[in-house]
Amino acid sequence: MLINILYINSSFKGRVMFRKADLHVHTTMSDGELTPTEVIKYACEMKVDIISITDHNTTLGVEEAIIEGNKHSIRVIPGIELSTRFKGHRVHILGYFKDDRYKEEKLSKALCYIKKKKDKELKKLFKNEFEIEVKKGKVSLKSGMKILKYFGAKVVLAHPVLIEKEYTREIIDLPFDGIEAKYYRNTSRDTKIYINLAKKKNLFYTAGSDFHTNKTEDFNHGLIGEVYLDSKEIERFLKRSKLEKSPYIDKRKRS
Repeated sequence: MLINILYINSSFKGRVMFRKADLHVHTTMSDGELTPTEVIKYACEMKVDIISITDHNTTLGVEEAIIEGNKHSIRVIPGIELSTRFKGHRVHILGYFKDDRYKEEKLSKALCYIKKKKDKELKKLFKNEFEIEVKKGKVSLKSGMKILKYFGAKVVLAHPVLIEKEYTREIIDLPFDGIEAKYYRNTSRDTKIYINLAKKKNLFYTAGSDFHTNKTEDFNHGLIGEVYLDSKEIERFLKRSKLEKSPYIDKRKRS
């Protein structure tokens, strides 16, 4: 079994330095083909040392991945990919949690109501915090962002390259924390455009393979680590997102 070896740079006061991060990964808890445990083992083979489990509209696979990740020195950032709507068009957003709030019962209820299209129950759940725009389980982009931010998640616009071009500018002006600038289906030009856009908007950027399966015939999604943040990008991402002090990254916080 291959084990990732994290290296230490003395100039960073003994802080662990990471080499490869893939922040958009799916498991069998949504539409992926590998279990969370299998995903971690595969990430280990691909020499990825930070991943985020971002299943569609659920966080149920995160805990299993974290437990397995601890066995292989792989950091797992709790995440989710939430499906929303903007002017009738599907827009996916990624949420990254710095702590255990992804386990909160209120979030579980919200995701359950979305799945079961219980619009009234979802609105009632947040009636004391903010108004929810939802129709037949399809949550508006703004409401989806509010829900994730309520639970302390950093909210990132997923695969902007797949969004209708006429709406990109309007969408990116919303209060995102980051952009998935490096994505499996990007051209090199796309990646440059989105990295520059993130800098212009003073947002951090992420990288994601959108992994679903390790079968080579899946042309719509990449393999784990096929798209990634490198060491310097990881350091910037962790600092800008304020995840560097998360117990899921800094294991000293859990001792």
